Amino acid sequence: MKLTELKQLKEMSAYIDVVEYDTHEEKHAYFIDMMQEMIDIFRKKEGENTKICRVLEVGAGTGIFTKRLAKIPNLQVTAVELDNECFQVLRKNLRDYPSVELINEDSCMYRHPEKRFDYIFSSFSDHHIKLTDKHSYFQNIKRNLQPDGLFIVGDEFLPPHNSRDQADWENALKTYHNHIIAIAQQQGEEILANLEQEALKSGLDKNGDFKVSCSQYEELLLANGFRFANQKIGPLNQDDVGGVYVYQVNL
Repeated sequence: MKLTELKQLKEMSAYIDVVEYDTHEEKHAYFIDMMQEMIDIFRKKEGENTKICRVLEVGAGTGIFTKRLAKIPNLQVTAVELDNECFQVLRKNLRDYPSVELINEDSCMYRHPEKRFDYIFSSFSDHHIKLTDKHSYFQNIKRNLQPDGLFIVGDEFLPPHNSRDQADWENALKTYHNHIIAIAQQQGEEILANLEQEALKSGLDKNGDFKVSCSQYEELLLANGFRFANQKIGPLNQDDVGGVYVYQVNL
């Protein structure tokens, strides 16, 4: 396993217990289905192709999705994570996958010195990028992506709201998170519910969690020269709480 570590950087660990997150986050509503859809998109596109694919994962966190990528044959995986505490857990979780390259760096700035990637994946990561950094982030995705490559994003999105209206934005944030918290509580997952409460607080404090609506996200994609298609993962029976979506994004 190749490791590149930088300074003691903090992001998610500033407001969430990283070990609890690693242990319980996979039970987050719609998360497993979202990750499976991301993998399915890749498999459908590649078909029976046996060539080596160069894959970049941005915002790898503790490696919940990275482990899934690492198990796929013919993938050359590079995983980038800014938060140092997350990175230490990521390194531990990927110790049995020596071919994965782990980079402790900012996804808004990371650039591989030698290659571009066939696929870039982002799993529950894009909403950690500040709105003021989104342009730099998407431009860096373009720099790292092959011209015919695919950027596959799975993330959480708020219900439609007026982002310029503080009260409307706060209501949208609470509506989405309270939906996820209620599911966790119904399943008896109190630690997961508490983690989601912390995520809500970080969003309200604008400290590490910067969720947007689908329409806001799509405006950002278009403004940075991307084309896209999306699919809602859940909830499929409600249109007023936001939800988890998978985006296929290309140049």
